[in-house]
Amino acid sequence: MKISEFAAMNNVTAKMLRHYDEIGLLKPVAIDSGTGYRLYEPNQSHLLNWIIILKNLDFSLTEIKEIVSGPVESLQIVQQLIRKRIEITSALNEQIQKKIAIDRLIALIEKEGFDMDKKVDLLHIEQTDVHQIKKNIPNFEAFLEAASAIVASRPENDPIGVFRFDISHFKQVNDDYGFDVGDKVIVACFQMIERNVQSCLPHAAIGRAHGDEFVVFAEADEKAILQTARSIIDDMNKYDFSGIGCHKQMGCYIGGIVGRIRMTDIRKMIEDSIETINRAREKGPNSIAIETYTL
Repeated sequence: MKISEFAAMNNVTAKMLRHYDEIGLLKPVAIDSGTGYRLYEPNQSHLLNWIIILKNLDFSLTEIKEIVSGPVESLQIVQQLIRKRIEITSALNEQIQKKIAIDRLIALIEKEGFDMDKKVDLLHIEQTDVHQIKKNIPNFEAFLEAASAIVASRPENDPIGVFRFDISHFKQVNDDYGFDVGDKVIVACFQMIERNVQSCLPHAAIGRAHGDEFVVFAEADEKAILQTARSIIDDMNKYDFSGIGCHKQMGCYIGGIVGRIRMTDIRKMIEDSIETINRAREKGPNSIAIETYTL
C-alpha cells in the first residue's frame, strides 16, 4: 500500500514515515520505480506500533533503532525499560522538589511581598513537603531493580560498591520532639545522601532499607565510596537541625563493601553490607567502615 494509506491506517503522518525511512528506523518494503512512492505491507504496523510505544515512553529514536533493529530478547527489553523508569523516577523527584520550592516562594511573596535583598531559605522543610518527599523515596523493590540495571549496563569486572547510612540515636528524636520532626530529619538526611551521591557517583541508586536507614548501590571503587561517605558526613556536621525542630546535632554511621559481582549476587551483596554498618556503629557517630568484598 502507498505511504498515505499506511499512514492513515496507523494514525500517523506520511512526514513521520518518510523521516523513519531516512534514518533507517522503518523502511518501506519497496519503492515504486515509476512514481517513486514508498510502499508498505500491513504487517509493518506491528513494528510501527512498538516504535510509537517506545517514543511515547521518552526513548530517543536512536535508542529505539538499537532495540528494534535486530533480534530482540525479552531480557534486553526489560533492562532497557527499567533504565528508562529509573530516569523518569529521578526526573520526577527533581521536579517535585522544584515544585515544593516554587510553592514556598509563592507563599512567601504573597505573605511578605517581593524583596530582592531578602535572603530566602529554600532548604527549609515544611511538614506538607516532608510527606510528599517521603512518598517518592524509592522503596526497596524499586532500589533492587535500579541496582540490577546498574550491574547489567556496567563494563564487565568494574567494581560495585554498596554502603548503608543510619542516623545515630534516631529513636531519641522521635521520643523528644515527636514523629513529625523525626520525618523531617529523615527527609533532610535523604536529601544530603541524594545530593552527594549525584555529585560523586554517576551510576548509583538510593533506596530506603527501613526506618531511618538508607542503602546506596553504585558502580564505584573504594576511593569513590569513601569520598561520598565523607562528603555526606561533612554535610551532616554543617546542617542546622534546629531549623527543622530537632535541637540536637545529628550524626550517622556509614558502612559498606566494594567488590566485583555477577547479576545473581546483587541481593546477597546488599545483605552482607549490614555487617559493615554494625562495625561503623561500634566506632561511634560519624564513623565510616568500608571493606573489600569477596564472595
